[in-house]
Amino acid sequence: MNHKIFLALLLAPLVFSACNRWEGETVESAYIMPPYPDPQYKFARNGISSVDYLECTLLRDPLDYIYDSYLKEARIENRTLLETMKGYYNNGEFGLKPRRELSASPTHKADSALVKKDVEDIFNQAAALSGMGKEGPGTARNQKAKPGKGGYVGRNIGDVNLAFANEKGLVVAELFQGIVYGGIYLDKILNTHLNDSVLNSEALRKDHEDNVLVAGHNYTELEHHWDLAYGYYQFWLPYVQAANTPALRQSRITLYNAFAAGRAAITQYRYADMLRQQVIIRAELSKVAAIRAINLLTGETTMANIDEDAANALTFLSEACGAVYGLQFTAQASGKPHFTYNEVKTLIEQLTAGSGLWDKQRLLADPSTTGSLRNVAWQVAQRYGISLQ
Repeated sequence: MNHKIFLALLLAPLVFSACNRWEGETVESAYIMPPYPDPQYKFARNGISSVDYLECTLLRDPLDYIYDSYLKEARIENRTLLETMKGYYNNGEFGLKPRRELSASPTHKADSALVKKDVEDIFNQAAALSGMGKEGPGTARNQKAKPGKGGYVGRNIGDVNLAFANEKGLVVAELFQGIVYGGIYLDKILNTHLNDSVLNSEALRKDHEDNVLVAGHNYTELEHHWDLAYGYYQFWLPYVQAANTPALRQSRITLYNAFAAGRAAITQYRYADMLRQQVIIRAELSKVAAIRAINLLTGETTMANIDEDAANALTFLSEACGAVYGLQFTAQASGKPHFTYNEVKTLIEQLTAGSGLWDKQRLLADPSTTGSLRNVAWQVAQRYGISLQ
């Protein structure tokens, strides 16, 4: 099947330019990526780039550092380390404060305090798993996780794939990642920068048409909102590419085309076309998030590990909980969320009920059993109109 892929546009005004175009690419398999690198997302004004999404990386760096250096291996053995980690979370770098950006969109600001409390709970649990407050933190940390007792997950404390789970078997570092990818990156894409209040703003459109540039930069505020959405989408791109399912075989191309076409439409003041691309991005990226959650719940990797040993699956199941948490930040075509905060919390509570993620019998039960993996996957699929067949 031939898919004509729109990857760049020749823009009418001479002061603008866009990147090169691909045409006639043939993809023979749903699972083989096109043998070409992604072209660059380029737009220019007077020969100088008008695209800048450095902000995205600057916001991400301290969050990655928190995950890698503190949470993943439970390295918060004392109060000083806890406060240092919280400093990265509260203050970030270059004025970009992760805590302030969490669930900060107009759509989700009402739940921001609840989401932030969930992050604080994760920090406290990670500190406890690190042995903070114990007479011998190292000895306390060197306890293997088991049902009802938090600790490390792996063959031994020196395992290269070491993880730390609470008494429910929930690897809190992976839940943190899910909150970040949903509550910051996805929320910024769908609910902040591509929000109706931004794209339909008459003031922003007028400034754009009058070529009013953001002070010290080569872009209008409307252009910058779209570019930041594209920049934060780069953090989701690995999930789009790694989703080994026919339902997402064209997602990468569809999303790239929508971002590129929408940006070009802004450049040419074609706002109706811009809004059509907004709807495509909402639908496709929300579908990616839902299918990722379903795959983590019931995919081959999770099932193979849980079948062998419940402990082996804890990290994957915790990633699934994080992915489910993030679904509250997906958006319908109307802009309304697919799930509320309370609804995703209920799903996670169902998964972690009783002995939690250690309960292999419940997790592997049929779809009619509350808290089974297939039951939660079915609830997610129903909400997005996805077939599990």
